[in-house]
Order: sequence, then structure tokens, then C-alpha cells
Amino acid sequence: MAIKINVGVNKKIGLPDYGSAGAHCNIEIEADNSILENTKNFLQRVKDAYEVARQSVEEELSHHRTTNSGQSNNSNNHRQEQPQQRQEYSNNNSGNNRYVASPKQLDYIWQLCKGIKNLDRRALEKYCDSKFGKASSQLTSREASQLIEDLKAAKNGGGGLAV
Repeated sequence: MAIKINVGVNKKIGLPDYGSAGAHCNIEIEADNSILENTKNFLQRVKDAYEVARQSVEEELSHHRTTNSGQSNNSNNHRQEQPQQRQEYSNNNSGNNRYVASPKQLDYIWQLCKGIKNLDRRALEKYCDSKFGKASSQLTSREASQLIEDLKAAKNGGGGLAV
């Protein structure tokens, strides 16, 4: 009778601007029941499968990791090809392309706004226009991160938003 050995590795990493990336790999091996008679062989087979799964996950996540300078370990072109990456861009005033704010960032902005007295949608849009020269829905991910930090400071008593 055959037995099945299932090995899995899951890992999630944090990314700049409140993002994250995750990868998982599951490997299922079918082996003869006699493999259980030799514990050393069984453990080696499991370790080998685990190592393959771990390397696969690490390789996938390496596409998303950034160095201390904020530049990707791989080219930006590779990053743009990843299907799980948001592929919308916004042109800023200098003509450089940037990733637009993620839906999670925008949701978090609205959650923070609810906790700040006298900050409704109209006031937030006025603040975004004065600080970034655009509506909140047009912010880049970096601008959304700056806005989140401003909102956190306002919420924690660091003063209101200057509109």
C-alpha cells in the first residue's frame, strides 16, 4: 500500500507603502509503505521535499523584496510582469511613472478619516489638492503613504490637517 507525504511552506513578507506579498508551495509525494521501516530514509525524503518547497517560496518572494535603498533586487520590468502586482500607473507632474495607491491604502485612509473630528470627504479632498495637487483617488502609493502618516499624526493629537 502506498502512503502520501504532504509537505508545505507558506511565507508572507511586508513591502513598502503598506503592502505585502505571499507565496506558498505544497508538494505531495507518493511512496511505498516500506519507507516507514527506515526512519532515516523517510526523514531524508521529507527534508528533501521541504527544501524544494522552501527554495521555491524564497525564489518567488525574492522578486518582491527590496534592498535598503528601496530598489528592487530584480528589474522593475520583472516586477510589473507579476500577475499579483497592481499594474496601474499614474503620471506625476515630473513625468515619472509611479504605482497608484492600492485599494487597501485608500480604504485605510477612509478609516483614519472617520476618527478625525471635522474631517469629511470634502475636507480630505481639499487637503489632497493643496498638498499633492490631485484628488485622493489619483494619489500614487507613495503619496498615499504620506497622507496616511499625516492622518495618523492628526488622529493621535499631532494637530489637524492644514487645509
